[in-house]
Amino acid sequence: MSVAAFLPARLLTHVKHVFADEPEFLIASSWQELESFIRRKPVSVVVLDPAADGTMNVEAVAGLLKRYPSLPLIAYVTLHAPQFSAVAQLGRLGLKEVVLHRFDDAPEGFKERVERVEGNALTHDVIEGLRERLGLLPRQLSVAVENLFEQPHRYSSALDLATEAGIAVVSVYRNIDAAQLGSPKRLLIAAKVLRGFGYLRDPGYTVLDVSVKLGYKTARIFSQHWVAVFGLTPARVRTRLTDSAAVESVLAWLKASGDDSSLGDDPGHRPGHNGSRRLRHRRPESS
Repeated sequence: MSVAAFLPARLLTHVKHVFADEPEFLIASSWQELESFIRRKPVSVVVLDPAADGTMNVEAVAGLLKRYPSLPLIAYVTLHAPQFSAVAQLGRLGLKEVVLHRFDDAPEGFKERVERVEGNALTHDVIEGLRERLGLLPRQLSVAVENLFEQPHRYSSALDLATEAGIAVVSVYRNIDAAQLGSPKRLLIAAKVLRGFGYLRDPGYTVLDVSVKLGYKTARIFSQHWVAVFGLTPARVRTRLTDSAAVESVLAWLKASGDDSSLGDDPGHRPGHNGSRRLRHRRPESS
């Protein structure tokens, strides 16, 4: 989970405590910096106060809601009339989540609420579509593949999957092939273009923004991967493809056999260069 926050000092102190164990916690000092984070970082949820800089700015929040409608925004405010008036206005513009300081912001509940709203429906649908094939993988590798789709910006090669699963790279290739999941390279590309499709549904992102968010070094390779999976460039996909069609395309592409050598390589940023990973793990099954 990657959280971006723009809050006054008192509220920020509490939110930093709530997300103390999250390696990707971004603190904005202005509305401009917050939007820069949204456009270029893999932000999964934003926590903000409309008066974060000392001046009530409903217009700034309304602009974010309009430009990034799929990005979960949570207003974290104090129990005062100006904040309530602002939240009421923003509620009519699409704001759905509000947390009140000292009323419903207990750390555990606050974090659970954020985790609940940051889920990605496209990712869920693809993972469910792959469920049977994922069941053919060793458990640790199956979890690693799910994490890949949930945090695609953190992966750049089969070695990342092998390291997370605690198995040899050759075992990653062998098991993924046996499960008819294409190849590690195809899984990496599928996860990234799927998340990119989700981003590009929002009018605030450019193709370059999304390629940077996903760790690509060049937008050219990013576009090539889109054509491979969807048969269309990113600019055309964002206006011509429905969510269900995108999910079906990803699932079909993973199942199809093909020559991966024609797919451009762009290793992007190594996870070690972006900070540590905090990944979802499952309890070992009892023997």
